[in-house]
Amino acid sequence: MSNDVLVAVFNADDGGLDPNVWTQLKEWLQPEERVRADKYRDMEARAAFLIGRGMARAMLSEVTGVHPATWQFAEGAHGRPEVAAPDTPYHFNLAHSHGAVACIVGRDREIGVDVEFLKRPAASHDVAARVCAPDELEDVNAAEESERQERFLVYWTLKEAYLKARGLGISLPLSDVAFTLVNGQPTFAPRGTLADVDTRWAFRLAQPNNTHLIAVAVDTRNGVEPNIRFQRFANNRFPIA
Repeated sequence: MSNDVLVAVFNADDGGLDPNVWTQLKEWLQPEERVRADKYRDMEARAAFLIGRGMARAMLSEVTGVHPATWQFAEGAHGRPEVAAPDTPYHFNLAHSHGAVACIVGRDREIGVDVEFLKRPAASHDVAARVCAPDELEDVNAAEESERQERFLVYWTLKEAYLKARGLGISLPLSDVAFTLVNGQPTFAPRGTLADVDTRWAFRLAQPNNTHLIAVAVDTRNGVEPNIRFQRFANNRFPIA
């Protein structure tokens, strides 16, 4: 799958996991991951953490043949989880929101994914003005009132996906991570502090259900266009020992 980039989405609405699966997901965790999981007081957040780490291990195992329990992860400078061992050319990224968990896996590329809940409270005009580039804000304001929040979230998820792919966190002005939309397709148009960055990135938008939006950022600086494939992550995809 050298040019394939897989984006899988787990949807809690598809049904609960078998107790044996939960046990397996916990057993795959490293000691420090178990400590982190146990610190979550919100059960939805704890479940999303376990499912996300399990998805990453399962998908990495599918493309390498390495057992899920073998994978070890480390946190990057801004909290991005990365493969620490075994040595591999594959990368992954995770996102979750309100029952949806997304995992992206690719080879020899920086990759990022973000998922947002479309029913979240609408962003205020001040927030949109702070986050959006001038052209983006104009586009958001030009949308019908009923569509304005979703248009804002399109830009928000694209920005988040790019920052996560770069491992930057929210360490620079979001308004500089700018995009244009033509017939719903995003084009990267960085500005300000990012005006000179390489624009060879591929971006995709997807809506896996009626309540969530996903954005994907994939590095194309090697000159090869990725084959980005979206797929559902079914409950039975977690291998049980």
